Amino acid sequence: MDHLQELEDKSIYIIREAFLQFKKPALLWSIGKDSTTLLWLCRKAFFGQVPFPAMHIDTTYKFPEMY
Repeated sequence: MDHLQELEDKSIYIIREAFLQFKKPALLWSIGKDSTTLLWLCRKAFFGQVPFPAMHIDTTYKFPEMY
């Protein structure tokens, strides 16, 4: 197992554990690279379906083309 696969597996484990331990989790998504990576990991953790809401957070630090 390479290093990136190990990190991905650990991340998916943490996401699943957080989902089981908290009553109302949500994903804050700014359309940036970090939150998009988190969204992708959540989809992988739950086999394509994210079982909690993803809430867009407008940071106002976007290029005009993104709007």
